Order: sequence, then structure tokens, then C-alpha cells
Amino acid sequence: MRCVSVTLCLPLVATFSQHERVGLPERVQAGLSRARAQGKVLGRPKAAVRPERVLRLKKRNLSLREIAAETGVSAMTVQRVLKEHGSRL
Repeated sequence: MRCVSVTLCLPLVATFSQHERVGLPERVQAGLSRARAQGKVLGRPKAAVRPERVLRLKKRNLSLREIAAETGVSAMTVQRVLKEHGSRL
């Protein structure tokens, strides 16, 4: 008796599961659109580093890695700050 009930219910559960998987991305996109419409900032916040400090260290001829270690951010963040503020690498 138990095998029969499982055999009958399993396709029903699979159908609900598949329907949920199809609808999930649509709901996520709707939520993101609503948040953007409300003016919310999405995504990971940028690392906080003062550009003038990075530029000052670069003028002292420190490497990207040395500047990163000094400021406590990644070398990619240092590179982004230098690029945004017109400094040549």
C-alpha cells in the first residue's frame, strides 16, 4: 500500500517542484526591478579607500601591491582608483 501511494504522489510533487523552478527567476527579476524603481542601490558596496591617499602613495613609486597592503584594500581596488582618477599605472 505504501509503495502505491508514493508512486502516485511522486509525480505530483515533481510537477509542483518544476513549476516552482520555472517561476523563481521571474519573481527574482520582478523584485530587483521593484527595488531599482524605488531607488535602492543593489550589489556589493565598493571598498572604502581615499583616492588622494592612493595617489600620494603612487607618487612615492610604491607598487600596486604595496599600496594595497598600506591601505588595506585589494590590488584591484587600487588599480580601479588609479584608473578612475587618471593616474597612469
